[in-house]
Order: sequence, then C-alpha cells, then structure tokens
Amino acid sequence: MRGHLTRAVTKACLVLAMLGLVIPTTTTTAAAQRAQVLHRQTVVLPLSGTFRTFGSEPIDVTGSIRVRVVTETEPGGGGTARVTSTLLRTTGIGQVSGDTYRLVGSDTDVVAFPPGPISPLTFRPTFYNIFPPDPIIPIVPPHPIQPVIVRVTLAPDGAIDGIGAQIDPGTVDNP
Repeated sequence: MRGHLTRAVTKACLVLAMLGLVIPTTTTTAAAQRAQVLHRQTVVLPLSGTFRTFGSEPIDVTGSIRVRVVTETEPGGGGTARVTSTLLRTTGIGQVSGDTYRLVGSDTDVVAFPPGPISPLTFRPTFYNIFPPDPIIPIVPPHPIQPVIVRVTLAPDGAIDGIGAQIDPGTVDNP
C-alpha cells in the first residue's frame, strides 16, 4: 500500500511541475505573438536588360530572380524588413566581345522602416559575375557586382503591397 501511495504522490508532483513550466511559457508566447506581426511573400520575377559597369563592356542580361520579403512590425508601428534576393539561371552576353557571363548568388538585406506611410524600400543586392562560365576552375575569379535594383512597397501596417526588380541600367558607381 505504501508503494502505491508513493507512486501516486510522485505522479501528482510531476503533473503539477509540468503545468507550472508550461503555463507561463504559453502565456508569454501568446503575448509576444500579439505584439509583433509577421508578413511574408516570395515571388520569382523575370530579368532582362543591359547592365553597364565602369570600365567594362555592356552586358545583355537575361534570367530571373527570386525575392523573399519578411516584415516584422512593432506594436507602435514600423518594424524591420528582411529581403533575400537570389539569382536563378541568369546569364549575360557581352555586347562587344560576345562572351558569356554567368551571374550567381544570393544576398540578404535587413532594413528598419518607420511607422506610417512608407515609400518603396530600394535594395541593390550583391551577386557574383563568373567569367568564363565553362571551366571548372575559372581563369578570372568571380567578382561582386550589383546588376539588379529590387523595390519593395509596404503598407503602413507592414503588409507587403508589391515587389519589383529590374536590371540596373548602369552608372559609374557599379563595382
């Protein structure tokens, strides 16, 4: 009889201990979820255009880009936006040489946005240009470039209104 009583008391103590550990954690998590709102959207956009860099030939670029946007809003408004841009099967042809360039990579940018109306957030993700694309060990090492301009439009509550991308028409400040 004494063994049954000991087991019953042990089980009761374990159940009470588990409730004590679970209840405060659940309440805290629910409060945290009310305080912050997450919005997510992923799109794949076509890319086509001519990219120019300082001291290099113009490159006719075609391919696509996957853009994933996650916004996290604060209770009083505003928040942060995390934008991940990944090039998918993107290549370019040099207008002068006719050589093929391969553009690869993924880049993540994080920016804070203020409460209220938000103008489009503009990003210039950094990717890599591999030339020539065929050999296993390229003769010229890949170098960073910023051939794409990504724009994200947010609503005042942090909801994602639109995502767009285009080839940078070229300026002298491209690496």
